Amino acid sequence: MNLKTSAKINLNLKIFSEKQDNLHKLSSLMIPVDIYDNIEIEESISETIKFSDENLNKIESTIHKALKLIRKNNPSFDKNFDIYVDKKIPYNSGLGGGSSDAGALIRYLCDNYELDLPSNLEIVREVGSDVPFFVEGVTAVIHGIGEVIEPIDLNNDLDLLIAVPKVGLSTKDVFNSFDTLNSKNRDTDTWNAIEIFNDLWPAATAVYPELVSLREALQEKYQNKFFMSGSGSSFFSIIESREELKAKSESFSFIQYCKKIDCSLYQNDD
Repeated sequence: MNLKTSAKINLNLKIFSEKQDNLHKLSSLMIPVDIYDNIEIEESISETIKFSDENLNKIESTIHKALKLIRKNNPSFDKNFDIYVDKKIPYNSGLGGGSSDAGALIRYLCDNYELDLPSNLEIVREVGSDVPFFVEGVTAVIHGIGEVIEPIDLNNDLDLLIAVPKVGLSTKDVFNSFDTLNSKNRDTDTWNAIEIFNDLWPAATAVYPELVSLREALQEKYQNKFFMSGSGSSFFSIIESREELKAKSESFSFIQYCKKIDCSLYQNDD
């Protein structure tokens, strides 16, 4: 089975001072977009989990954590799998690649093997805050610490220009920075009556000050406003039409056009 699992963009992200399980409560409008990781999964006698990015083969990934949670909730489930993840979504980019992989795996296994789906709160606590969004897989407003998913219909297409710096940011570092800041001024724009903002922007720039000049360069080059997604370091800009991309910058892994999609997970038996 091949699973094609998408990235996400936070059109807005509000962070509250209140915490639960040592995680900040938040509110965010999130959309799936057409940048994908590809997961190959098949039953096996023994289990192997490999990534195309060797750096991810050295850690306990969200895939490992998702499998542990599924088995914890379904003690009689005794299947093993060969899993290979072809990473196209950069990690530490604010695009949710690891969460997307885990959400796709949870949804696929629970649907295909008729397993009990873990609660969203269990998923947040044991895998990650963005994972319930990808289990649901559609445009939604996220509340709580990520466990409350409110699907919504934006009723229109949405085109974006996404730019991913070569330097990624640790979510933990950005939130630690957020907790130390006295000023949390919000840079806000509006699109179709939707506020576009990110409360983590000041914290991210405190961790990596070069983000400021990177965003200024993008805004000058494309003559459009850019915002950071999630805890960074990726930028997005809402566009009206697609034009020929300017010459790529050495500071970015990629700059490309994307669009909002209907569902974050696609399955193919071929």
